[in-house]
Amino acid sequence: MKKVLMLLMPCLVFAAAMLWWKREDAGVASHATRQSSTAHDNPSPALASLQATPQARRHRERQHFEADAKDFFARAASMRAVERSERADALSRRIDHYEANGGLSAGEAVLLRTALVQATVEDPARQAESVAAIADRYRAHADQRMAAFAAQQRNDPRFQSYKAREAQVVSEVMAMTSVPAGLTRDQYLRQRLQQERERAYAP
Repeated sequence: MKKVLMLLMPCLVFAAAMLWWKREDAGVASHATRQSSTAHDNPSPALASLQATPQARRHRERQHFEADAKDFFARAASMRAVERSERADALSRRIDHYEANGGLSAGEAVLLRTALVQATVEDPARQAESVAAIADRYRAHADQRMAAFAAQQRNDPRFQSYKAREAQVVSEVMAMTSVPAGLTRDQYLRQRLQQERERAYAP
């Protein structure tokens, strides 16, 4: 059963990636229509200036990336091996770029990288191995980030102050015979802990 799931995983992830790209279709198509209309209407200097901003340029580049990826996944099966490999390598580098700059979440990047494996690796066993390697790499990165965050928290006096108060507040609330303001005990505890967090992290 486990082997069957491993073999099916690339297909499922490929389908999820395609759905992710389709999710962007409406916005991309609408924006493209507006761009086309604007181009024919001689945009005002203010609009032309807006279109020349770094934000607008990055938005257009992101649209091109999404369009290229959708085109690749739609046509990969009919491409020659060399073209497919070159397009996949180019997309992988752009995934690297957007992920490094916050344009893709780790989950989105995993979906796209796994879809690239599905589109470029024909052997099911190699597909499963590659997908497992991707999952292992991201799991290791997540563990490293969690360890770094935990270390940062341990060295943060504000966090340590909050944790000390947290234990006291929990003991106080659990020992109460009645809870004020008609709240449940859990609601009151959350309220008190939120107040302690705000106090600990106040500038």
